[in-house]
Amino acid sequence: MRQTFGFIITCFVVLALAEPLNAGTRKKKKVEEKKVTPYEKLFQGKKVETVCGMVTLHKVDGKVYFEFPMKLMGRDMLLGSTVSEISDNGNALVGQKVKQPLHIKFTLRDSTVEMREVTNRARRQIYTDYTEEGVLNALAQGVGCPVMEGYKVMAYNADSSAVVFDMTDFLVSDNKRLDPFDPNGKKAMYGACARRAAFKKDLSYVDQLKSFEDNMSITSSLSYVQDLLYMGIVVVAYQEPVTIKVNRSFVLLPEKPVMHARVADPRIGYFTSSQEKLTKDADEVKTITFANKWDVRPKDVEAYKRGELVEPVKQIVFYVDNKFPEAWKQPIREAVLEWNKAFEKIGFKNVMAAKDFPTDDPEFDPANLKYNCIYYAPIGIANAMGPSWVDPRNAEIIQASVFVYHDVIQLVNDMRFVQTSQVDPRVRTMKMPEDVLEESMRYIVAHEVGHCLGLMHNMASSASIPTEKYRDKEFMAKYGTTPSIMDYARYNYIAQPEDEGIALTPPRLGVYDFYAIDWGYRFFPDAKTSEDEVPYLNKIIADKMGDPMYRYGKQQLYYGIFDPTSLTEDLSDDAVKAGEYGIKNLKYIMNHLNEWLDGQDTDYTYRYNIYKAIASQYARYIYNAKINIGGFYINEHMVGDPYSTSAVVPREIQKRSAKFVFEQLKDMDWLDNIEVVKNLPLDGSMARLILKNQAASLLNTKRLSLAVYRDKNAYSPEEYLTDLYESVWSSAIKGTNPTESERILQTEILKNVIKGADPLTPRSEMDEVLAAEMDHSMHSLTTCSCCASLPMPKYEQWNMFNWLGNTPAVSGNYPKDMLNYFNTLGWNKELNERAGFDYIFYVFNTSTNNNHHLYYQLLTKVKDVMEKRKNSGSYETRAHYAYLLSIVNDFMKSK
Repeated sequence: MRQTFGFIITCFVVLALAEPLNAGTRKKKKVEEKKVTPYEKLFQGKKVETVCGMVTLHKVDGKVYFEFPMKLMGRDMLLGSTVSEISDNGNALVGQKVKQPLHIKFTLRDSTVEMREVTNRARRQIYTDYTEEGVLNALAQGVGCPVMEGYKVMAYNADSSAVVFDMTDFLVSDNKRLDPFDPNGKKAMYGACARRAAFKKDLSYVDQLKSFEDNMSITSSLSYVQDLLYMGIVVVAYQEPVTIKVNRSFVLLPEKPVMHARVADPRIGYFTSSQEKLTKDADEVKTITFANKWDVRPKDVEAYKRGELVEPVKQIVFYVDNKFPEAWKQPIREAVLEWNKAFEKIGFKNVMAAKDFPTDDPEFDPANLKYNCIYYAPIGIANAMGPSWVDPRNAEIIQASVFVYHDVIQLVNDMRFVQTSQVDPRVRTMKMPEDVLEESMRYIVAHEVGHCLGLMHNMASSASIPTEKYRDKEFMAKYGTTPSIMDYARYNYIAQPEDEGIALTPPRLGVYDFYAIDWGYRFFPDAKTSEDEVPYLNKIIADKMGDPMYRYGKQQLYYGIFDPTSLTEDLSDDAVKAGEYGIKNLKYIMNHLNEWLDGQDTDYTYRYNIYKAIASQYARYIYNAKINIGGFYINEHMVGDPYSTSAVVPREIQKRSAKFVFEQLKDMDWLDNIEVVKNLPLDGSMARLILKNQAASLLNTKRLSLAVYRDKNAYSPEEYLTDLYESVWSSAIKGTNPTESERILQTEILKNVIKGADPLTPRSEMDEVLAAEMDHSMHSLTTCSCCASLPMPKYEQWNMFNWLGNTPAVSGNYPKDMLNYFNTLGWNKELNERAGFDYIFYVFNTSTNNNHHLYYQLLTKVKDVMEKRKNSGSYETRAHYAYLLSIVNDFMKSK
C-alpha cells in the first residue's frame, strides 16, 4: 500500500516537473512556426541598399522597390529626366532635360499602384466657376487622370503606412516620354538626321538612389545602339553604341499652389501656360493664359507696403558649374546677379543668387530637377540656351537651367570682329581680349537667365533707336545697342571707323527689361485672386504704351516674317541707312583683313571663317531691308492702344528699300576682293552665290498683293515690278554695257519672270496660301535656341545655300497637306489657339495675287529693250542680249 502511494506521488512529481518543459517546448515550436511577412520576405537574407526620405527606396539584386507612403497617394509630383553622364554629348548635353517633365500622381486601386498623368500639354486643364452639381459631375466624369503605368503591390510595411512595389522596369526601359536623346543635337545634325536607337536592356541597370524630404532621384545607366541617317539617305552612324546615365527626379509639388497664377498679356513678352474655363460670364469655353513666373513674395509684407526693400520668401538660386573655364565664372555669376537691379526697382532685394556647385552638400545633385544650374557644355556649338519648367497648375516656374556651349566664344569672336573691328583695334585678332570675352559672356548668360525668369525675346527693341544715335557717344553709353537684353542686337555695326570711344556692346539690362520684371513680379498685397491683379497689371502697360522703347515685338519664324521692326540681328529704325553704314564697314574690314591678320593667321583658316562671316553679315543687311517690301508693322492691340494690330509699311519706305536691294545686287564685286580670296579655299564666288539666291525671290509679289489689298495707297506689285525693271535693266535702258553682276541678275530674274508669266506653271498649295518668305539663312544665325530657334553650328557645318542664300517663298516641294507640314515645324493646336502669346510662325494670305499679266507685261518690256539694244554695246553685251532674247522668244512661241 505504502509502495503504491509512493509510486503515485512520484508520478505526480515527474508530471509536475515535466509540464513546464512541455510548455516551453510548445512555445518554442510556436515561435519557430511564425509566418514571415511578405515585407520581410522581400529583403530577408539579401543584400539591401536602402535610402530614406520622401519615399524609402530599396535596391535588391539590381531591382528597385519603392516603399511608398499612403499619405502621398494622390499627391501631385513632377517626374523629370536629366542626362547626368553620356558617352557623346552630341546626342544630348549633360544636365539636359530633353523632354518636358511629366505631371503625375500615384494612386492605389485594390492591389495595384497606378501612376496617373495629371496634366499634359496636349490635354489642356479645364476648370469652372459653376457651382451646379450637374456641371461639376460632368466635368469630373469627362476630365480625369489616365493611367500611365500599373505596379502590383508586393507588400505593406509593418504598420501598413506604406506599400512596396517594383519600379525597376520603369526605371530601366526605353520610355519615349522620358527619351534622353536630343533630336536636334549636334550628332543628329540639328534635326536633319533620323535616329533609330535600339535599347539594350541587358546592358542597362539602376546605378544610384537618393531620397530627401520633398524629392527623390534615381540614376539609371541606359545603353543603346543607334543608327543615324541624314535626310533618310546618308548613313552618319551605324550600330553605334551609346551609354547615357539619366537621373529620374520625382519632385513633390505643394498640395495647393500658393502663388496666384498671373493672367498673361500678349503686349508684353512672357512664356505662357494655358487652361480652359467653363464660365458663366461668357457663351463659350474660354482659354485663360498665364505668364510663367517664379513665386517671388516678400518675407515682410508690411515693410514691402511701406516701400522698403524686402527679401523674398525664397531666393532664386543658380548654381554655376565648377567645370567652366576659370575666366568665364565671374562674368557668369555677375550675369545672374544683374537681374537683382530689376527686382530692386519693385521692392525686392537679393532675389537672385549665384553659387558654385557645392562640394560638401550631400543633397546637392545638378541632375536633380530641384536645382537650377548653369552648365558648361564642352562641345563645338556656338550657342547657349535657357529652358525652364513650370508647375502646370499655376504656371509657377520651379526649375530652370542655362547651358553655355563652349563654341559660344567662337560666335563672340566672329560677331565682334565682323561688326566692330572697323572701330575697335583690340578685336582685330584671332583670340579676343579677356575683357571683351567677359562683357560678351555677361550679355549671353544674362539673356538666358532672362528666359529662365519667363521672358521671351523682344525683337522690336532695337528698332526704337534712330540710326544716327548709334554714332552718339552719350546715347550709346546710356542705352547700348538695344533697350532690351532679350533682343538679338549684338554689337554696334553702325559705328564708323572715326567714331572713337563709342559703346559697341549691348547693355547689361535695358529699360524694357526693368519694365517686364515690374509687370511680371510686382507683388500686389491687396489682390486675393489672379483676376484682382489684372487692373494693376494693365496700368503698368498703359503707363508705357506709345513709347517705342517699351514696345514688345514677337519673334517671327518660318513663314511669319512680315514686321521689319521685329527682326533678329538688326539695329535701328531704318534698315536701309543701317545697311549702308554696315556695308561701308564691311568694305573697310575687307580692305584691311590681310593687313590685320597676316601676322597671326598664317594658314588662312581663321581668315576663311571671318570671310564667310562677312558674307553672311552682308546678306543680312540686304535681307533686313527686303522685309520692308510688302511688310506690315504688327502689334498686339487692345481698345484704346495707340498702335493698330497691323499697318502696312509706308509706300516710300518700301520703295526706298526695294531700290537699296536692287542696287546692292548689282554691286557685289567688292565681296570677291581678289587680294583676300586668292589665298582662301576655292569655293566659287561668294558674291555670285548671294546674288543668285537673292534674285530667286525678287519676283514674289504675294506680300505686296496683301499689303495693297489692305491699303490702296501702298506700294503695289505693278509699281514694284516697274521699279525692278528700271533698276535691273537700267544699263540697257540707258544704252550702256551691263556689268557681269547685272548680266547674272538679269538672267536669273528673266527665268523667274517666265515662270510667273506662265499660267500653266504648277503651283503648290503653299504658293496660294502662304504670304511670307521663308529664309533659312537668317534664322540659322541665332545664338539662343531655348525658344525653338535653331542652334548655330560652326559656319562650315552648314550648306552655304542655307546661310547665304535667300530661299524663295515657295519651292513647290512641300507637302500638299499644310497641316502636316506645320506639324513638322512644331505647330500644333495649342500654338494656334494661343497665337497672341507665341512666335509668329505663319500668316495665311487669302487675298488675290493674280499677277500673271504683270509678269507678262514685264516680259514684254524686257523683250522690247533687248530688241532695241541687241546690236549695240560690247561683244559680251550683244551676246548676253541675244541669249535673253532667245529665252523670251522660245517661251512666247511655245505658248
